[in-house]
Formats: sequence, C-alpha cells, structure tokens
Amino acid sequence: MNIRASIIALLLSVTTMTPAMGQTRAVIGTAGTTGALYPMGVAMAETLNRHSESVKASAESTAGSLENIRLLDQGELQWGIVANDVAYQAYTGTGAYEGKAVKSLQGLFGTVASYVQIFAAADSGVNGIADFRGKRVGVGAPGSGGERTAKALLEHYGLTYSDIEPFYMENADMTAALKDGQLDGFIITHPLRSAPLLEMTTTFNTKLIPISDGGFYEMHPYFTKSEIPVGTYNGIDSVVDMPASRIVMYTTEASGLTDDQVYEMLSTIWENAAEWQDVHAAVKANVTLEKAMIGLGGIPLHPAAERFFTEKGLALPE
Repeated sequence: MNIRASIIALLLSVTTMTPAMGQTRAVIGTAGTTGALYPMGVAMAETLNRHSESVKASAESTAGSLENIRLLDQGELQWGIVANDVAYQAYTGTGAYEGKAVKSLQGLFGTVASYVQIFAAADSGVNGIADFRGKRVGVGAPGSGGERTAKALLEHYGLTYSDIEPFYMENADMTAALKDGQLDGFIITHPLRSAPLLEMTTTFNTKLIPISDGGFYEMHPYFTKSEIPVGTYNGIDSVVDMPASRIVMYTTEASGLTDDQVYEMLSTIWENAAEWQDVHAAVKANVTLEKAMIGLGGIPLHPAAERFFTEKGLALPE
C-alpha cells in the first residue's frame, strides 16, 4: 500500500472511531491538508487508537496556529500544532495577542521546522521585500500565523498593506496564482520542499527572496536565521537566508486530560514512532525523539512531558 492509500485508510479508520467505555476522546488540531502536518496528526491519532488504553484520538484539519490556540484554550482540542513564534506571542500577550495572553498553553514536543519563504517570479524584478511596493503579494490566509509573519516582514522593510495589493490566500492557492500570473510574489510559512512548493518550482521559474538583515532577527527572537541549501528547489543555485521556527505540539489546562493520560499518549506516540514517522519526508527528518525538546523555550512544558522526556534522558528547555 503506498503512502497516499495509507493516509486515506487512516482517515477512514480515525473518523469512525468512537471511545469505548472509560476512554477519553482526544482531538488533535493540525493545519491545512497539504504538507506534512495533517497526515502526521492523522497517523499519530491512528497510533494512539491502536495502542492506548485510555484515549481514542482523531485528527482535524484546521486553519493553523491561531485557530489551534483558540480551540486549545476553549478545550475543543486536546492537542494542537502551533508555530512557536505564534505560541510565544500568545503566552506572553504580545504581538497579535496584546492584552489577551493565553496562559493555559503547555508544551509537549517539537515537530517539523517551518521556514518563512518568499517567492517571486524569476522575471519579476523583485529582489528584496522592499521591491514588493505596488505589487500583488500573497500573504496567506487571513488571521493565520503565516499572514501575521508576512505583515511583520513587510513592516520591517517599511511597507504596509496599503503599499502593496495583498491577496489573502491558502498556501496551495498562492503557488497556483504565482504560476498563473495573478501574483507577483508571495510570503509563505511552510516546511521546505512541501508538495505545493516543489510542484511550483519544478514547473515554473521562480526566485527566493532572502531575509539576511540581523535586525529582523533581533526584533523577532523566536525566529532563527537559517539557510535554505542549494538545490532545495529548482533554480536555487546559492544558499538563501530565511527565518525558521519550530512547529510545536501543545496542550492546555483546559484539555480535560489527566497528567497520566497525557503521559500515556506521549509514551504511546514515541514508543511506536515508526508507525507515523514515514508519513512525510519532513516528519521523518525532523520529528524524532532526539529533537523533541529543541525550539520549545519560553512556554512551560506539561508536567507529563517533563516527566517523560526526563526519563528519556533529554535536556529540557528553559
């Protein structure tokens, strides 16, 4: 059975699961259906359903970080995937969460790395963010973590939405729109080499716009300056500096799960990691026990996560 067929089978089995007597329902909030995060969540849920005695799980496609934070805080999700820059702002009550901090967030483990990637058509004349002035720019779904990042990047280079023609679009829609000539460029927050980006760069000539200014990283410390290697995409023949952040699995005090249930879920997930790590190349490369505590600083871990990963010999984040 190929990966696509496996995912479909997982979806069918997860959506028909109902908790048995004494079991608790756990809903995992992921992201859009393209990329690595949704199939990873589905596969994790199926692993829990096969092995956990106290929890039956399902995974839901969501609008991403901001929606997952809201649903976590309301207790409608038990686990949810959130970009750590968005989670940091939510927990500290800064940025988009000024005056409305979400102190209920608790970290579990890191998943894939997410890169801010700025694409333009190869013949567009756009060589830096400032060149987007007067251009048609995809900025992501409205209110999403990616859209917030796009706004922050534009502002750092002296632009606002009034200086460009912003297009609020889902990730896959932006890649199609750039190819069709409906956009001059777009700002996307996504794992490297995700399916929509690979398809676009294989069939259309693009360029990546670097973010090398150290001042941006000083102002936004939840991003690290990372390098997109040569050959990551067709036509990328030199290293490109880009901001990167970690996508982290969180829970909250409103989850309704006991510490023992969270501990059992973590144990089940990681002791059977081979069942879900192959669902996507980015998951296999980045979502490992050894990397589970990287990029989680600034938000407290759930007590069960502290216990589990300490027992595994990992250093916990500050």
